[in-house]
Amino acid sequence: MSASFLEAYGVAMGNTLSEDWMQSRNSSTYGAWLVIIAAIVGFLVSLVAYFTPHGPIADSWGALLVLVSTALMLVALFLISRVAIPRWFFGLLEVLIVIDILCTGVCAYFLEAHVLLFFMAVALLGCILYVWRVSPRVSAG
Repeated sequence: MSASFLEAYGVAMGNTLSEDWMQSRNSSTYGAWLVIIAAIVGFLVSLVAYFTPHGPIADSWGALLVLVSTALMLVALFLISRVAIPRWFFGLLEVLIVIDILCTGVCAYFLEAHVLLFFMAVALLGCILYVWRVSPRVSAG
């Protein structure tokens, strides 16, 4: 299929995140990588917190909620960075990622998981840097 046909139906065409990283190192790319790294570290921190025996939040429902939400954030980040998706779905995932970061930060605050709260703040900073860009995955037309 031609690129113009796919773009006419809102399917994003363009470079993947890693190709954009190699081509230009602007604040948008740094922000995207900051969100991805913070989400990975947040997932690992919540995984350790949930499965640590005799830990303060071990086997709690809140820790499980944070674990699942950070896993879903990683899936959404993978879809945005690697898969050509319709424009409306791209925008929806961006909004859901911001909501996920905010809600995970609130959960981390109430669970007193300060390291996770720090990384969700870093992810939010990455989102702010990422928003100030013209998206490389969505066509202008």
